Amino acid sequence: MLHGLLKVSELHDCRWSLHVAHLDHQLRAESGDDARFVQEMSSELGLPCTVGIADVGNFSEETGRGIEDAAREMRYEFFADLAAKVGASVVAVGHSADDQAETVLHRIARGTGLRGLSGMSLQRPIRAGSQVRLIRPMLGFRRCELRAYLQGRGIAYREDATNADHAVATRNRVRHVVLPMLEKELNPAASQAIVQLAEQARRANEVIRELAAAAMRDICESSSADQCVLRARGLAVQPPAIRTECVLLALEALDARFGEIGFERIEAAAELADGDGRLRHIELPGGILVERRGDRLTIRAKATEAIPVTKHGTTSPCGDKPK
Repeated sequence: MLHGLLKVSELHDCRWSLHVAHLDHQLRAESGDDARFVQEMSSELGLPCTVGIADVGNFSEETGRGIEDAAREMRYEFFADLAAKVGASVVAVGHSADDQAETVLHRIARGTGLRGLSGMSLQRPIRAGSQVRLIRPMLGFRRCELRAYLQGRGIAYREDATNADHAVATRNRVRHVVLPMLEKELNPAASQAIVQLAEQARRANEVIRELAAAAMRDICESSSADQCVLRARGLAVQPPAIRTECVLLALEALDARFGEIGFERIEAAAELADGDGRLRHIELPGGILVERRGDRLTIRAKATEAIPVTKHGTTSPCGDKPK
């Protein structure tokens, strides 16, 4: 990816100012060698480089989260903090089309909705509310194509040894067992077919999201960093897909961790809008409470006391329309 960005900048005179970033997760004995490789390559290319060190294993144990999830959070936090420090507006990561296919298949097996089926996005804010964009410029290329590019130009590269270890992560079994079986037994182009499905899901979800955002302007009474209050009856009359997306928009406003909240729980939360108005509630992972009282469906952090609803001062995701 780095060599590709340099070549594009050279050919099109983009004048990009590139800064190389690498986070050592300290999960492998040779992880320090990887960090030195990145530093040496950056020096040869005349680019500044920042290497960070993270105790992912300890963070995983303290939070009770899986190694992959813990590593991902620490890595993106490192990138976001560094981008702010050096004044970068974009962070580029090297996920390939194979990574996309593996992500989608993994999510299907674990259970996912349309949003999860769309896989990794081409670009998004690196974290909620940030102006820094996370982009994936290699998402359209197969891993074999990228290796061929490097080998054809004599460019040295390293591969993470843990990616070949089936015992390290379930994703590795998808990569080395499930996908090869699908390509051998069902369709040689299975990976491409899954990537195409992800793109169709992304397009469909964009439409649903736009319709849900429009609905939220009518049914959202108030929203803050602590809670979101919706009119339950207004939510209940929405089509199921729009209703679920409205709940997702409210959860986004609370910066909820979607990796911890299964699709079934989100559906159950949305279905509270169909109740008879008596007090009912459902708890979601990550400390989120969804509570129905009368015509109000409140989504908030459990530690937060319910905030009285006012008729003005609404914020996202309610939109600018005062109530």
